Amino acid sequence: MEKRELVIERAHGLVRAAVLEDGLLCELHSEREAEDAQTETLYYGRVQAIRPSLHAAFVDIGEGKNAFLPLEDTQTLRCGSWLIVQGAARQTTQTKGLRVTRRITLAGRFLVLVPGETGIHLSKKIAGEKLRAELYRMAQAACPQGCALIVRTATEGLTMQALEEEAQQLRTRWDAAVRKSLGLVRPGVLEQKEPLEMRLVRDLAGGGFARIVTNSASCAKALGDAAKAGRIPQDTPIEHFEERTQLLFDALNLETQIDKALKRRVWLPCGGYLVIDFCEAMTVVDVNSGKMTLGRDVEDTALRVNLEAVREAARQMRLRDVGGIIVLDLIDMREEAHREAVLAAMEEAASCDRSQVHVEGFTKLGLLELTRKRKGEQLRKRLCTTCGTCRGTGEVLGGGEAARRALWQVRRMALSGQRGPFVIECTSSAVQTLEEMGAPDGVEVYVLSMPGRHPERFDVEQLGEGNPAPKGAKRLQTATEQDQKEVEI
Repeated sequence: MEKRELVIERAHGLVRAAVLEDGLLCELHSEREAEDAQTETLYYGRVQAIRPSLHAAFVDIGEGKNAFLPLEDTQTLRCGSWLIVQGAARQTTQTKGLRVTRRITLAGRFLVLVPGETGIHLSKKIAGEKLRAELYRMAQAACPQGCALIVRTATEGLTMQALEEEAQQLRTRWDAAVRKSLGLVRPGVLEQKEPLEMRLVRDLAGGGFARIVTNSASCAKALGDAAKAGRIPQDTPIEHFEERTQLLFDALNLETQIDKALKRRVWLPCGGYLVIDFCEAMTVVDVNSGKMTLGRDVEDTALRVNLEAVREAARQMRLRDVGGIIVLDLIDMREEAHREAVLAAMEEAASCDRSQVHVEGFTKLGLLELTRKRKGEQLRKRLCTTCGTCRGTGEVLGGGEAARRALWQVRRMALSGQRGPFVIECTSSAVQTLEEMGAPDGVEVYVLSMPGRHPERFDVEQLGEGNPAPKGAKRLQTATEQDQKEVEI
């Protein structure tokens, strides 16, 4: 097991939590305390309206805007009905309220309690028929009446006593929420969502922490209380980092690693590199040998680069929270043993991922194919916005093409019978190209450089006879005038 560390930063209403393994950033979580606190929170609400056409109801949960509740059968509710709901997802617009669900899930370290349902469900990541059968038997014995249990992946060291205690704790939480709802006369909160650091401690405690570092004194105290309560091993070092001369993330070189996680190219220790491209239907990772010069045998070189590539690709998928279909275009390998070694390395690296990863194997074209279930929003979408210049394509028209289109527009206008002079407003690079191309014979054309203009945008205006050209505009020579000037020279 790698040396795992948890770093928590609280500043300006934003919480960032970084999970490090052997000093490398593997997961980055962030949330705004005011905005993201609604998801997973339990509410006692009252149905305000039912919309059969939307298969949904709108529920007053005491948060200003009515929550949106999808329904499979709208006849089970009536306007004015009171019910317990749980925040499911924060809406992307300010005009819409929280999306909620009636399927309540209360998560613990080993179990998830689902009140109102029955049955035992095991995480798909739990491997081994014998282990699954044993966990099913234990969970069935510990399952509270009127509830379903989901056994989570973190089952290492799980005993019957620990499972029973956690099942009872989760049932006690639910009973407390129900009792609180009986005392409310207006919509409101029944149970707040746990802070980000506590959820991570809960979910990652099975692997243990080499240390937990935070810049918040109150967070350090809460983590210390969690250690005393047995939620994390009591010998886990919990450090309070006082930001006197340096920020916490800067001290651990995390900001640099975050910047690299937004780059298209990722360098490997051997000198090779990955190129990560996000497509509409999948994510493609291209593996290149780059500066790799060690080894005289091409096959051995390919194996070394590919082994490093799949391990780094697995880390990048976790860090960037990439979901869906992922395809790796590795360096070609002839030997089947090498392909099997790379496949085993990929499966081993994917086993550290808390999200479900299924390694499909090599395709006929030699591409390594896998799928990953994404838990949240991709890192690049959380931290970046679409470029206003290229609109996300990464490319814009060159100055030469923009100039050609502008000049062709002048020719169209002239052919349609419009009389010049004409003035073209465009970027400085397009102006330079237009001066080289020249104006059509018999047409008077001026160009005006517009600083800050979008590279692809140009405007063609008909000045009309007798009207002066704008200040700063340059008259384009025609092709005939340019030829005569060359002859004179």
